[in-house]
Amino acid sequence: MHADDFRHDNYGVVSGLRDGGYSDDMTLAAIAGAHKRLITSPPVAVFPHPIASDLTFSRYWNYLRKQTFVLESYISTVNWLMNRALFLTHFYLSWGFVAPYFMATVHVAAALQIYIKGYSYGETTCTSGGLLLAIWLAISTFTELLSMWNLTRIEVQLCNILSPEAPKLSLDYYNWSMIFVAMLVDNFLYPISAFWSHFSQTINWSGIRYNLKNGKIHKV
Repeated sequence: MHADDFRHDNYGVVSGLRDGGYSDDMTLAAIAGAHKRLITSPPVAVFPHPIASDLTFSRYWNYLRKQTFVLESYISTVNWLMNRALFLTHFYLSWGFVAPYFMATVHVAAALQIYIKGYSYGETTCTSGGLLLAIWLAISTFTELLSMWNLTRIEVQLCNILSPEAPKLSLDYYNWSMIFVAMLVDNFLYPISAFWSHFSQTINWSGIRYNLKNGKIHKV
């Protein structure tokens, strides 16, 4: 960010945040987009953010609510439309990510039921198409986790290079099974949290409750 943009309130970067602004990054991104300003992120501005070891579900739910609450704040009609598009897209992609695993569980459970009861496939109306899709889903999941592992490995190396004085990060502490479960839980709950944020229009941030009206903070 250019300091002069803040000093002189160029493009409304100060007033947009001061007059009921809630999300700094979303607000500034909307302003930059409206005025055709370039947004860039330097490759050296990368740092790890460890998750708290005493994380509880209530704290996680509050974090998720904060992530979805930003979609309810806006500074212009275009910004509102973009947030609605993000809302609907994330809704579709999140439950679209979870649904195949639910269906695969149903197919595998049905196949196990047939096997346990000693039936053959010829004696049932069950087809093997569902099991074939479940196998492809397992292969896709493995590929996805492998890609995540590789990306995380590169990020860990980058953090260690940029901060040689800090304790070395390592992939040894990553539990990829739990990360996979977390992805399922997160994507299942995201649309629920987004709906909650949309209809409540309020969020609790570190004991301070913010209330939105027409996309802006109007009560604290």
